[in-house]
Amino acid sequence: MSHFNSNRKLERDFEIAKNQGRWLSDQEHMDLEQRSNQRTKLIVLTAVCVLLPPLWPFAFGLTLYLLFPKTTSRIGIVATIVVLLAGLVLTAFLLFIFLGIFNALF
Repeated sequence: MSHFNSNRKLERDFEIAKNQGRWLSDQEHMDLEQRSNQRTKLIVLTAVCVLLPPLWPFAFGLTLYLLFPKTTSRIGIVATIVVLLAGLVLTAFLLFIFLGIFNALF
C-alpha cells in the first residue's frame, strides 16, 4: 500500500515538475504547497463572508492575516500596546478628575 502511495506522490511531483518546466527543490515544493493551502483557505473565507455580510470586517482582518502573517502579527502587537497604554492614561486621567471633584465637594 505504501509503495502505491509513494508512486502516486512521485507521479504528482513529476506532473508538477512538467508544469513548472523543471524539478522543484524541497523548499520550493513546500512553498508551493503552502500557497495552495493558503489559497484554499482564502476561497473558503471569501465564500463564507459573501454569504454572511456582517462578517466582512472579520474577513478583512483574517484575509490580511492569511496573506501577511508576520506583518499582521507585528501590527497586532503594536496596536495592543497602544490600546493598553491609552487605557492606562485614560484611567489615570479619570482618577485624577474624580479625586479633584471629590476633594472639591468635601
